[in-house]
Amino acid sequence: MLFRISRQAITPPPDTSILLKPEAFTNSKPNQRKAMKISMQFAALVLGLSSAVQVQAKTVSPNTSTGYPARPVTIVVPFPPGGTNDIVGRLLAQYLQADLRQPFIVENRGGAGGIIGTELVAKAKPDGYTLLAASSGPMATSLALYKNKIHYDVMRDFSAIATLIDVTVVVTANPNFPARSIKDLIRIAKQKPGSVRAALPAVGSMHHLLTALFQLDTGTKLNMIPYKGSGPAVLDLLGGHVDIDFDNMPAVISQIRANKLRALAVASESRNPELPNTPTLKELGLKNLVAAPWFVLVAPKDTPAEITNMLNSEVKKIFAKPEVQKKLQEIGANSAWKGRKETREFLSSEISRWATVVKETGVTVD
Repeated sequence: MLFRISRQAITPPPDTSILLKPEAFTNSKPNQRKAMKISMQFAALVLGLSSAVQVQAKTVSPNTSTGYPARPVTIVVPFPPGGTNDIVGRLLAQYLQADLRQPFIVENRGGAGGIIGTELVAKAKPDGYTLLAASSGPMATSLALYKNKIHYDVMRDFSAIATLIDVTVVVTANPNFPARSIKDLIRIAKQKPGSVRAALPAVGSMHHLLTALFQLDTGTKLNMIPYKGSGPAVLDLLGGHVDIDFDNMPAVISQIRANKLRALAVASESRNPELPNTPTLKELGLKNLVAAPWFVLVAPKDTPAEITNMLNSEVKKIFAKPEVQKKLQEIGANSAWKGRKETREFLSSEISRWATVVKETGVTVD
């Protein structure tokens, strides 16, 4: 195992909200409504979808054997609006609603690196009307980090529906930050240890481990600032409240294209076609810094197999659509569809893998 992260304590994420103006970061109801409006506009912009989804609704009725869905379905996204998880959740909701002719509503329940929303679904009624679109953080990497603070068991408390996508991680910088390359970043961080402010999109995530590993392998010390999700982290990066961010490409690609953020490197095996001039950390000599966060759709345990099988079939058809494949490529995401059995096996494997990494590195969040 090549991961070698030094021991360090990181405080829980601050209570922030996703709003366009940093001074408006409050939890007031007006700001929450504004945040949701921003999120929906953001997702539509990035995915190239209008509020009226540009897909043909099938002339089919709900599943005749189960009558599902007979009413609105909630897809819980365990992170604030604006991040990759939110984009994936809204993409699913828009197409499922069009195909199944019932509202699919995204509900953002951010907090504790995705744990709060994930636990909410674990305790939900297993009737198919509450689903979870979740990332590798609360479903794998956080399990070994939080241990006694997590009150759900992924393998026991959820019924797998499908694995959806994986994404490229991009090291991005505010354009006013003087680093124009990873070499510059390392030099600045070494000159003034602790001066470079690095956003952590979610404590306990792959981004967390990559950022900590970057410190170790480069001999630098960063000032790591935790957030509830990519949305708030990217907003603070845009506002200059942090200097760099290891984040998912879908959360930052539109800002990179608009020259509002600078891409320094990607944490993938090879260069991403959407950022062909951006080097990989691996080719820059940081061979350990390779990871691809993933996203899955699950339901509470004991959800009827007829429902989870039907949803798996619908999701498979959605991610096979040429327009969806094109949108995923444009935002730096890769279709990683897996069936129910394969998803369950994948989750078990990833939980074991990241538990080993956390044990060997000694990284903590307490």
